[in-house]
Amino acid sequence: MKTPPDHYLALVKKGQDIYTLKSISTLLGWDQETYMPQKGLGLRSLQKQYLESLIHKEVTSESLQDLLSPLIHLETGKLTHVEGLSLEQQGAIKLWHKEVVKAKKLPDLFVETFAKAASETVAVWAEAKKASDFPVFLPHLEKMVSLSKQRADYLGYEDHPYDALLDEYEPEMKVATLDKLFAGLKPFLIDLTKKCHKTSLDTHFLYGEFDEQKVLNLDHLLLKAIGFNEGAYRLDVSMHPFCVGCHPTDVRMTALVKTNDLLSGNLLTVLHEGGHGLYEQGLDTTFFGTPICEYLSMGIHESQSKFWECFVGRSLPFWKHFYPLLQKNFPQNFSSVPLNTFYQSINLVKPSLIRIYADEVTYSLHVILRYELEKSLIEGSLAVKDIPHVWNEKMSTYLGITPPTAREGCLQDIHWAWGLFGYFPSYVLGNLYAAQFHHTLRSTYPDSDERLAQGQLSFMTDWLRKHVHRYGKLYSPDDLVRRATGSPLSEKFFKNYLTQKYQ
Repeated sequence: MKTPPDHYLALVKKGQDIYTLKSISTLLGWDQETYMPQKGLGLRSLQKQYLESLIHKEVTSESLQDLLSPLIHLETGKLTHVEGLSLEQQGAIKLWHKEVVKAKKLPDLFVETFAKAASETVAVWAEAKKASDFPVFLPHLEKMVSLSKQRADYLGYEDHPYDALLDEYEPEMKVATLDKLFAGLKPFLIDLTKKCHKTSLDTHFLYGEFDEQKVLNLDHLLLKAIGFNEGAYRLDVSMHPFCVGCHPTDVRMTALVKTNDLLSGNLLTVLHEGGHGLYEQGLDTTFFGTPICEYLSMGIHESQSKFWECFVGRSLPFWKHFYPLLQKNFPQNFSSVPLNTFYQSINLVKPSLIRIYADEVTYSLHVILRYELEKSLIEGSLAVKDIPHVWNEKMSTYLGITPPTAREGCLQDIHWAWGLFGYFPSYVLGNLYAAQFHHTLRSTYPDSDERLAQGQLSFMTDWLRKHVHRYGKLYSPDDLVRRATGSPLSEKFFKNYLTQKYQ
């Protein structure tokens, strides 16, 4: 490979400086959800506000544009210098340019205001959720919705204001595309839920008092089994499980260890967050400081967590190997329960109130509900004060149950408090991407079930790193899926998977 021009090398150095600031902000967010004392919120809000403002100023700085201008036309986005640059380096320049153009649309003061409001709103949400008090949260959520509408206006859109917010999490995705995908998926899921819900099982053995240290030991064993780079991650406890990547060598995850629900409340959640973490660890550090060493989209990110939690972690071959370990560690719950009974129990389809604990069939209905609500909030057809009522109506229609309290209803998720409007569809897209990746991988390895039953997981991790992780943002989500699977994104793979497994 030829030596890249000096402007590109200087651009990488600038990118590394900006990414370092972003990683510090990420670390502060992680700390706020784990170890920060409650009274530290005021200072943390100022810290986040300052950092977000500094990052924005760096991304929109004249110095960054001066480094970009010899390589790409700032107005048209057309590369003007490619000699000595690899395909990845050329892609990084285009992505930098796109980030600068988008960032310049957001005024400095707005970025500061949004960051400060989000940090404060999260703290209010936490207290409101504990008390199941939506009216306390209402004015703060109204502010975040208003700021998100402003954000959409600043970013710009052609057809729907929600498109502008959606693009921040799923590049090039549109409301029109989501509406079409979900229109084919929602009635199928509602019908399948009704058919599967007729099955009843005694699943009491899944619940109880579990030794926390043994649970944590199993968590780390699972993370090691799926290919985690030891010494490059942390697993801690928080109110809401999550994963963030500061760098491929520093991944932070949390779980709910203090729970009486060992599988859905912990082990499957750890596989879920572990999927996110594997993606972060699989990014190519050769391109650190460039967009090629950043995840592509939240939908692709979610596909990695769903792949491990559901397509692997809820499969029979996986538990043929790992179930004896569960029986050994918690004999009082599992020693007398046959594997097939255990397998059926962890895949029981039963409408539930909490999204993160939902089964494979009903989970996407929880997300589609949220998508419909936030799309209506951004377009102005739904008032914030009406969220609890509309939420409960949709829960009744889609899942046949109604939340008794706001804590189990519209206050259960942290996303709106952070101002993450446009994020929720990523969860359904993650299921669709994961199903398509899983279908292709199984076609590539016809003996995959036998390998899983022997505890061999590395071939799956290797395939994902080769076809998904290492590319970072080089391709669009649609292009990545086409390259990895040979087909454009379709809901048919997910529907086929659910039909074969549950009917």
